[in-house]
Amino acid sequence: MSDIEVIDVSKRYRIAPGGGPRRLRRLNKLGARKEHWALRDVSFKVGHRESIGLLGRNGSGKSTLLRLLGGVTQPSSGEIRVQRTVSGLLTLGEAFHPLLSGEENAITGAIVAGLTRGQAVRRLAEIAEFAELEEFMDQPLRTYSDGMRLRLAFATAINIDPEILLIDEVLAVGDIRFRDKCMQRLNELRESGVSAVVASHYMGQLQAVCDRALWMADGRIRAIGYVDEVVERYERAMEETAPAREPGGLASKRFGTGDVEIVEVRLVDGAGTTSTSLRAGSAATVVIEYVAHKEVPEAIFGVSVHSVVDGIRYFDFSTAADGQSTGTLKGPGRVQLKLERVDLAAGTYHLDAGVYQSDWDSTFDYLWQAQYFEISSDNQEGAIQRPRTWSMS
Repeated sequence: MSDIEVIDVSKRYRIAPGGGPRRLRRLNKLGARKEHWALRDVSFKVGHRESIGLLGRNGSGKSTLLRLLGGVTQPSSGEIRVQRTVSGLLTLGEAFHPLLSGEENAITGAIVAGLTRGQAVRRLAEIAEFAELEEFMDQPLRTYSDGMRLRLAFATAINIDPEILLIDEVLAVGDIRFRDKCMQRLNELRESGVSAVVASHYMGQLQAVCDRALWMADGRIRAIGYVDEVVERYERAMEETAPAREPGGLASKRFGTGDVEIVEVRLVDGAGTTSTSLRAGSAATVVIEYVAHKEVPEAIFGVSVHSVVDGIRYFDFSTAADGQSTGTLKGPGRVQLKLERVDLAAGTYHLDAGVYQSDWDSTFDYLWQAQYFEISSDNQEGAIQRPRTWSMS
C-alpha cells in the first residue's frame, strides 16, 4: 500500500528573459517569457509508514517536488495521488506571520492543518513544551531567532496528529541537542504509522530518519533505493566532480578547489595526546588545521568515520548540521570537534575530513582516509551520537 504515488510528474515555470522580475508596467516590453522545467518525468511511491529522503544540489528540484506533494502548486503534467492527509510543507516557519505572537502562530498553523480552534488551543501547551518556548509564546515572532522559529514550526507540525509529513531543510537550524530530539521524534512518528518525505543537505540526518532516498539532479531522479546506498552514490559523484588534488599526509585521495586547504588532521585522546589508538567509550577530539587562501564566509567543515573492514559509516558530523557558525575564514586557522564518547567496537577505522562551500555546492578540500586509528577494547553499546562540541580558533 502506498501513501503517495507520483506518476510521470513534470513542473514548468515561465520566467522573464534573464530571470529578472516582470514588472506590470513592462510586461509588453520584455517579450515572451522563457520556460524552465524544474521537474521532468518524476515517478516514485512512498509506502505506508515509510520515510524517504530527498538529496541533491541546490536547484535540483527537491523543494519544487515537496511543494507539489503538499498541494502548494500543481504539476504541469503527470499525476500525484495522496491517500492520507498531508500535514503541510514544514519549512522554517515560512507560513508564520512575524507580527503575530508564537502562540497565535501555533494556533493558526494547527487550524490550517485541520484542527478546530478548540483542539488547537488544547495542543498549545504540548507545542510550547516540545519547542522549549514556554516563556516566549506571547512574544511576536519577529523577535524570535531562526532556531526559535524552527522549534515552534516543528513542534506545531508534530502535535497535530500528522499522517504524512513533508519536511524541507528544517533541521538545518538549531542546536545539536534539539536536532537529536527532533530526529528521535520523527522516528517515533514513523513507528506510529506516519509517513514522511524529508529534504536535507545533511546525509547523516537522512540516514538517521529515512528508509530510502531519492537523489535529484536537474529536475530528474538520478537514483532511488536504500538510503545508505543512494547516499554513498551521491557522495561518490560529488567527489568525482570536484577537482582531484595530490593526496596530503596519509590521505588516500584528495579533491577540491583548494581555496581552503586542510593542512593537517589529527586525533587527540582525552589526555590531550595525539594518538591513533583509543579506548571504546573514551573522549576524543578531531583537530583540523587549515589555510584559507581567500576569504570564505561560513564554510562547512565535516568529519566522518568508517570501518576499514566493511566500509560502514559510523559518524558523519558537520558544522552546518550541528549549527556551528564558522564565520569568515581568512588565512590559517583550526577547527576542533570534541566527542565526549567514541562508542565503537574494537577494530580499525579511518577518518575523512572535508571543507565545503556554505551551500555544499563546492568542495574546497576533501581528504579521504585522512587518518587511521584503532579502537583497543570492545564496546557493547554500538555507535550512537553522544554530545559533541565544535570550536574555531
